[in-house]
Amino acid sequence: MQTYKISISGQVQGVGFRPFVYGLAKSLSLTGTVSNNEEGVIIYISGFETTIRNFYKKLIENPPPVSKIKSPKITQIDFLEFADFNIIPSNKNGQLNLSLTPDFAICDDCKKDIQNPENRRFNYPFATCVNCGPRWAITRTFPFERNHTSIHDFPMCAECEKEYSNPADRRFHSQTNTCPTCGIELILSDNLGNIVPSTPQN
Repeated sequence: MQTYKISISGQVQGVGFRPFVYGLAKSLSLTGTVSNNEEGVIIYISGFETTIRNFYKKLIENPPPVSKIKSPKITQIDFLEFADFNIIPSNKNGQLNLSLTPDFAICDDCKKDIQNPENRRFNYPFATCVNCGPRWAITRTFPFERNHTSIHDFPMCAECEKEYSNPADRRFHSQTNTCPTCGIELILSDNLGNIVPSTPQN
């Protein structure tokens, strides 16, 4: 059993990179951690060398769709024993050296959500997931975490928390996750600031 440190820079924050790493590591029965830092993403991973090399190859060759990897680096370090593989809080200790993540247009899956009358996000204009939604426009500081964005002002409801905590959900660790219950409310007002009553759309 061996442990490797993997450092990846580029457009790797706010693009579902950590959830992707988590899922890939779990599928290969590897243990360790993944987190954001001021340069991108850092991974500590333990297991058999051939499995770790396979993990690294898959990670570099098939990353999340809106990510852009630059300067990946893998280094063997002293063995570290982990009970499982986990996404851990970001670490910010040095100078920022990070590609800024842009905002992304709504993805096809989120479009389906807001167009489906049976979906709880029906007609909700701020539906997002790890593959789409605002990033740069809401960022207050880095690394990219919910508490570093303006979305932090909208605590997740129980249903959004379930999605955020479910590795099988595309909103797993989605920092922009909201819904009509807990999220942003769109208000129309006239030129005097008076709120114009809305008419529900069917």
